[in-house]
Amino acid sequence: MVENLKNPLDLAHLVKTHRKTAGAQGRKMTADTLAELAGVSRDTIFRIERGEDVSFATAMRVLRVFGLALHAGKPEAPDLYSAADYFKTDGLTP
Repeated sequence: MVENLKNPLDLAHLVKTHRKTAGAQGRKMTADTLAELAGVSRDTIFRIERGEDVSFATAMRVLRVFGLALHAGKPEAPDLYSAADYFKTDGLTP
């Protein structure tokens, strides 16, 4: 599965999603455990999950815990409908 991370909120979603099932027997991994495995603070994990900016190195350390990495590549240009859907916030936009 390839995730296209476009902003810190995408990273937040990815980390939250993986943390939900990365614990023992498919259970949720605690923020403390993830922080220890990644070599960062628990507060850093919470910052990531809130969509706050973190350094590239920090993002890499956390993603490696899940066996993930960041890859550079040209982003795909969205069409008008997918762009509108991506940025829709009020639920009223068609």
